[in-house]
Amino acid sequence: MFNIAPVIAIWIAWFATAANLVISKAAVPYVTSALFILLACAVASVCFLPYIQKTNGWRILLDKKVWPQCLAMGTFGTALPMTIFMIALNYTTPVNGAILNQFEIIYSLILSAILLKERPTLRQIGGSLLILLGVGLLLWQAGTTVQLKGDLMIIGCLWMFQLSHIFAKKLPAQMPPQLIAAARALFAIPALAVLVAWLAAFQGPLQFESNATLWSMLVLCAVVNYFLGNTYWYQAIRHMDLSKATAIILSYPVMTFVLAVLLGQDKITAYKILGMVLAIGGAYIVTGLVKKQGETK
Repeated sequence: MFNIAPVIAIWIAWFATAANLVISKAAVPYVTSALFILLACAVASVCFLPYIQKTNGWRILLDKKVWPQCLAMGTFGTALPMTIFMIALNYTTPVNGAILNQFEIIYSLILSAILLKERPTLRQIGGSLLILLGVGLLLWQAGTTVQLKGDLMIIGCLWMFQLSHIFAKKLPAQMPPQLIAAARALFAIPALAVLVAWLAAFQGPLQFESNATLWSMLVLCAVVNYFLGNTYWYQAIRHMDLSKATAIILSYPVMTFVLAVLLGQDKITAYKILGMVLAIGGAYIVTGLVKKQGETK
């Protein structure tokens, strides 16, 4: 099922990314966030087991040079940021989360300047200002409401994704995309288990209101996002030009907007539309995709 055309793979990853925030929002009222992510990663790991067993993937995953990178990738790429994201959805909307996620590119520029001594170009600075303006519109609209709390939580955790990318780049070049996706789910479990245990010990009983909505959202999150979405994302970037894959994935807030409005999780406002246009436009400029696409036409 994994051997499909890269262009189809990237669109599956695009939809999975867009739907994930909507799925998480629907589950928020019924479960402790860390517990939900833990269970979703566990279900996704079970989905990956046949592939791992068939390909003897354990030999790679448990290699002494590989598993520490996988553990760091799972912790900072899934466990911690996705838990914070879901907690934030108690206060803000999936659309805000998707738009604010473009702020990750700002962290990328900052870390590149600090760690790699790379100076941003004028185009990158201009694109960054557009992202900041788009994000600023959402924060200004939130004012002093509880929505601002959720928005700031999302902005505050995005640097973790960039850190996870650093560890992911250290994985063996020959490591299959399916195995990388499996590692993100499987190696997120230790940190999530510790977090859930800590919450149970120091903050009282965990929430888990068993109902059809929660169970369906749990299965969807595990299968659509952590199993299919991550697998097809890594497959796409392995077999197609990264700039083209990123150009498609950057537009996912549009689908999040459509899904959230259709499901009654958000409303159409001028601030959200303008913020989305500015943030996505700035993201395209920062990554240099607009120019690259123009050169290939």
